[in-house]
Amino acid sequence: MNKLLVFIFVILLLGMFSCDNTLNPVDTENGIFGVYGALDLRSDTNYIRVNDLNQPFTEDATREIDAEVVLENLDSGFSEILEDQRVLFQGVYQHNFKAAQPITPNTEYRITVTRSDGAVLFLNTTSPSQPQAVAEPINQNCYTPIEVTFDPMYKGTIAFYVEYRAIIPRPVPTDTIRQGIYTFRNEGEPGTEAVYTFTPVDVMKLTPQTGGTYRCTDLVVPEFNIVYRHFSEGFYEKFYEGEFDAFESTQRFGSYYADTLTIPVDDSRVCPPDCLTNQSREEEDE
Repeated sequence: MNKLLVFIFVILLLGMFSCDNTLNPVDTENGIFGVYGALDLRSDTNYIRVNDLNQPFTEDATREIDAEVVLENLDSGFSEILEDQRVLFQGVYQHNFKAAQPITPNTEYRITVTRSDGAVLFLNTTSPSQPQAVAEPINQNCYTPIEVTFDPMYKGTIAFYVEYRAIIPRPVPTDTIRQGIYTFRNEGEPGTEAVYTFTPVDVMKLTPQTGGTYRCTDLVVPEFNIVYRHFSEGFYEKFYEGEFDAFESTQRFGSYYADTLTIPVDDSRVCPPDCLTNQSREEEDE
């Protein structure tokens, strides 16, 4: 999988997971624990960050956390007590609980966080399907529309962008260009498919450059990538579209499947459709 897919989403995760040391303790009426985590279907290891909302964000107060964290597969009944891996970051300790169990598609998971006095927090997520993206046709010129199908798509949201590498004027001789982000949302019955159609030359025209627009002859590698993630129901909207507020958004737990589809194209220099039209008219005039 193209590592850079983790580009946008990992950056967003890190931004949301960071702490603001100026915040005051939160009263128990507003919550016991803050939970931030995303279960990746393709990762062997996942981490769930847990904060005690009733402790000040200082080094001494966050050194230890009174919490037992359990991840349970509700379909199989398998449960795992997660190991706390404490990290000092910007003057406070962050408690990242490590989950080693595999995350399977279309499966309900529950995080249970329990304090020694019996106070408990439950959060559930149903992992998304594992849609395979298929493109047709491939190895065609850049004026041929390409249809990309994601199937099956169960409840949730697919977010993706189109990526290609093209020659860019100085100071960077070549670079990766991304267009999007596009989304499909399925709120109905599971098992449907999502379809996206694009024409390579039209995608490249969206990127301006000095002296005109990009063409397939500018490609460094004759291919386009569809870099996508399928998020569990409601998770994309809450985690990436919602505004983060430590007092109102203290439970963010979901799951996703990430992958990349590479689509080869023929970057040979060809006469575009409008050229062929003009050529036909000239022949008719003769």
